[in-house]
Amino acid sequence: MGSHGGPVNPARMSDTELFAAAAREVPEGDYLDPVPHLVALHERPTREVYDTAIRLLRDDAPHARELGARVLRELGPRDEAGLRPFGAEAIPLLVERLDQEQDPRVLRWVISALGYNGAREALDAVLRFTGHPDAWVRFHVAAALPSLADPELIEPGALEALRTLCRDEEADTRYHALYAMVEEISGADPERVARSLADLLDDPDEQIRELARTHLVAEHRGWSALG
Repeated sequence: MGSHGGPVNPARMSDTELFAAAAREVPEGDYLDPVPHLVALHERPTREVYDTAIRLLRDDAPHARELGARVLRELGPRDEAGLRPFGAEAIPLLVERLDQEQDPRVLRWVISALGYNGAREALDAVLRFTGHPDAWVRFHVAAALPSLADPELIEPGALEALRTLCRDEEADTRYHALYAMVEEISGADPERVARSLADLLDDPDEQIRELARTHLVAEHRGWSALG
């Protein structure tokens, strides 16, 4: 609390105070709840913050590992090449964590952190989780794949993963996979994409049906113009 009983500005808190506050707000909150102390850590891309996040990523407690992954996910701004200040160091450690992690909640954020750091070298490691039993793990795979795959010529395995996720039982995952396939990557086999679009024309979710319909019509128009 501040001197007048109000909340302390996160920008004025020490690293230790920020990590302690972020540890309280991250594991307990809903996915969409505000996390001002975590955001403040993201805006403090120092060696000390990075080293603390790495220590947390290796902690025995799942909630600590989750916090470590979520700090590394957006630690510092991207440069012109799309890289974050500690991305090159963090990526191999995140992949290592991915190979060891059993807790689904931590897995979600490790996969997301790899996506946010543009870890193209982690594509194959992330693809292993396409069929994971945890719905949120699959969601994060769908959300991360556009940042992990080659945007100009998507790898066959990545395209098949997106097509699989377009059939996921969760609407949010289907939508993210579909959006990635039609809006965020290119170089995909048009016939495979068209089959996925056709399969989604009777999807229970109206937003998914509309996105599939719009792009399927556009595909047909493009073929007609060429023919």
